[in-house]
Amino acid sequence: MNPIVQKYLDGQLPEPMIGPLLGGALPVPAEELLQALAHAVFQETPFAEKAIDTVKGMPESVLASAIVGPVEPPAPLGLILMHRKEASLLETGLLHESLTAEWMERVIPSLPGFVLEIPLNNQVLWMQRPAILDLLEAHPEGEYVIKRRVNEFRRDVLRLISKDVAQDRLDIISEVEAGTLDKAWAELPVPAEGDEDTDHAVSRERLLKPIVDEEGHEIPLTLTQRVLKLRTNQKIMLAIKGGKEERTLLIREANRLIQVNVIRNGRITEGEVAYIAQMRSVHEEVIRIISTNREWMKKYTIVKNLIQNPRTPVPIAINHLRRLNEFDLKLMAKDRNVAELLRREAKRITAGPR
Repeated sequence: MNPIVQKYLDGQLPEPMIGPLLGGALPVPAEELLQALAHAVFQETPFAEKAIDTVKGMPESVLASAIVGPVEPPAPLGLILMHRKEASLLETGLLHESLTAEWMERVIPSLPGFVLEIPLNNQVLWMQRPAILDLLEAHPEGEYVIKRRVNEFRRDVLRLISKDVAQDRLDIISEVEAGTLDKAWAELPVPAEGDEDTDHAVSRERLLKPIVDEEGHEIPLTLTQRVLKLRTNQKIMLAIKGGKEERTLLIREANRLIQVNVIRNGRITEGEVAYIAQMRSVHEEVIRIISTNREWMKKYTIVKNLIQNPRTPVPIAINHLRRLNEFDLKLMAKDRNVAELLRREAKRITAGPR
């Protein structure tokens, strides 16, 4: 080991020399420089950012030649896999004999989608750390073929999930590929044990009564049935990422976390928010989230629905009452279904100067 690098790894290198070393300005072999750079990054030193810039700027050929032989410890492989994107360099790193299961698990979230099949095919490593399969399945750039094979491996090799659960997940992936289910379905987690949905009364009602969205479009019964089969942890994930039909179904769940994650779904539309604002089955926290969103509260329909909803806390409703037009205020002043305090305030506003 180069004495300068060894002193740095031992914490004995004078600080004025650390910058030039990690900047690649000293005559140090590439393979040993990588050890110093990896140390700076993964030990979270003050020079981590400088080290990352150096590895990003090194020629691909230099990095490739530096990892031809054994790399011990393998941290430089992790550094390259997490901060470089060249296909041949990534392939060399992922197939390297020195790469451990621990490092494979660590680098997967940083990998581009086109190399995910390499760790998927490394059965030796993911059998040591099954979390590798979880990361591959959850990878945002993972194709459906990756998710399919992950579930097949869980079922047939690791036997982590039952055949019924695995088959259901494979069926879901097939439906996503065919375009009959929203893509969020393919990212659902494995069902949590002991996490059954016990809301049987709602389930029966849904199966007998069509569910429609805010525009009056009926939700397919097959989708309703599939949502009913999900465990709570899966419903929460679907609420976070699911499409319009999924949101329409899940906002009717009694579980507060499911409802809250529906309203926080990044794909939700203002039309849906207006529809939810008037629902009498939503949790009070959902109402509060809507009332604090400035963009949504610029829309008159949302404000009106929120004020008229009996689930809305009276202080919130009163705070926005003056935003109603005179016609709606007069109707509210006469509405027996509105809280007495709101009716009195509506009368007071319409009786005096506004």
